[in-house]
Amino acid sequence: MPVADVPYTYVIRKPNGREYWRFRRGQLHTALPGKPGEVAFQKEYARLLELSQAPAPTPAAEGSFASLVAAYRASAEFKALRDATQTDYERTLTLLKDELGEAPYRLVTQSMVKAIRDDLAATPRKAHKVKQMISRLYSWAGEENLVKEGHNPAAKIKRLKVRAKTITPWSDSEIALFLAHAPAHLRMAVTLMLYTGQRVEDVASMEWAQYQGRFVRVRQSKTDETLEVAVHPKLGAVLDPVKIRRGRICKSAKGRPYTANALRKAISDQCAAIDGMPARSSHGLRYAAAGMLEEAGCTVGEITSVIGHRTYQMAMKYLTARRNSAAAMARLGERA
Repeated sequence: MPVADVPYTYVIRKPNGREYWRFRRGQLHTALPGKPGEVAFQKEYARLLELSQAPAPTPAAEGSFASLVAAYRASAEFKALRDATQTDYERTLTLLKDELGEAPYRLVTQSMVKAIRDDLAATPRKAHKVKQMISRLYSWAGEENLVKEGHNPAAKIKRLKVRAKTITPWSDSEIALFLAHAPAHLRMAVTLMLYTGQRVEDVASMEWAQYQGRFVRVRQSKTDETLEVAVHPKLGAVLDPVKIRRGRICKSAKGRPYTANALRKAISDQCAAIDGMPARSSHGLRYAAAGMLEEAGCTVGEITSVIGHRTYQMAMKYLTARRNSAAAMARLGERA
């Protein structure tokens, strides 16, 4: 197990080249987000370092919600989760423990959970995680015979309605405009997204070892599924001349590996810097990829195997509207 330079941390390197950092000091052993130097890593590392230096907390009272959280954290099911998932769960579990810690977990009610969710209404995604985490926690508790099977105080709580974000697919002309004016490192990143149809998180973390010439091997961070995406000639033409044996594919102008957020921002900033280029997102490239695959005659099964069902459905919604509009204007032009 490789040792990190940051005290009380170590890094796990997976066969696919990904690195996962963890903190371990005394009884405190947990995952860290990102890598040293990144804001999320440094913030969580500082919190854990301070926590590890603090006096040992008083054990949670037996039967309390805090004791249920502690039992779940120590369970084989929790430890089997991916590091990134553990880190995500920890945030919500800590929030719930702070709110419900002393309450007997068998007496937690729907109204108590709903009150916590409603306090987070300004951040709908965080609010929904409260419902999800309670449901997951009590499902596990039911399997452990800690509560009656099926008992879930969040079961009837509905998800808050939020306005869906509008993500517009990049048009052919917009892609051409970007590639004509963007620097080489961003042209490579955009071409990689466009011709693999992968999320920015998975593109940012891609290593050269995953590029096999004819295929790009991808482990999707959201689904943990492994894919082999065939390499389009245009993608091969960009990657082959600069291929090296190891390291990240997507790097900044200074040669530093991109994080997902940094790559998103770099693409957005570059769009803003190009005259005539509308604001476009990295996710819009996935929609564009879906349209290209559909126009090439791929089946729905072939397309969704690469980009997923939800992305395909949303992409087709926008692309169909765009095509209908173009067709309508063409007919109007014929009458002019």
